[in-house]
Amino acid sequence: MKVLIVGSGKFGSALALELYRRGHTITIIDLSPDKFYDLGADFNGTQIVGNGMDKDILEEAEIEYTDIFVAATGSDEINSVMAKIAKDIYYVKHVIARIYNPRKAKIFEALGIRTISVTGFAVDRAIELVSFNTFDSLALLGRDASTEIVRITATPSVEGMILEEIEEEQNIKVIAIVRDDTSFIPKKEDVIQTGDILYLVTRTSAKRTLKNILGI
Repeated sequence: MKVLIVGSGKFGSALALELYRRGHTITIIDLSPDKFYDLGADFNGTQIVGNGMDKDILEEAEIEYTDIFVAATGSDEINSVMAKIAKDIYYVKHVIARIYNPRKAKIFEALGIRTISVTGFAVDRAIELVSFNTFDSLALLGRDASTEIVRITATPSVEGMILEEIEEEQNIKVIAIVRDDTSFIPKKEDVIQTGDILYLVTRTSAKRTLKNILGI
């Protein structure tokens, strides 16, 4: 996924590094170039010096192609404005804002903006929110909701996996793959590539097994 983070403080840089290690495409913006030192030499994402509320800076960061936007500055007010810009002007589907004042969380959530409070678990919480797009439940089937249609975005960790390895579990079936904007009905010998979008039917009781197989 393509993730844009504004704010390269301790939280923003830690989140950028963790997501980069997980194979996501990361762009991070900060007013101070010195803040990028926290990213270290192993980070090979895009670093942009500038104001995260500046239209030119956001478009240089290709916000219009971003899957996830994270407002991670030290100001609730700035984060709220940037989150609204990302959601209402650039139509970023998934927007997350870091907040210091928990009273504001309900307001943000009502606007469709997910929030992260300032705690030691902030990065873990952000990873959890960002990972939603890796495993989406699309539909529950039957009155007992015992079967689901799920959509999974393949990460580098499953590159090279053969579909037969997934379907060894009798309660899981891959029904379609989208690759480079083209969809096809796969065969059991097909090999998964990073970025593939897999559509599966699974027994609800087998979801944990499926996640274990794919390392999600």
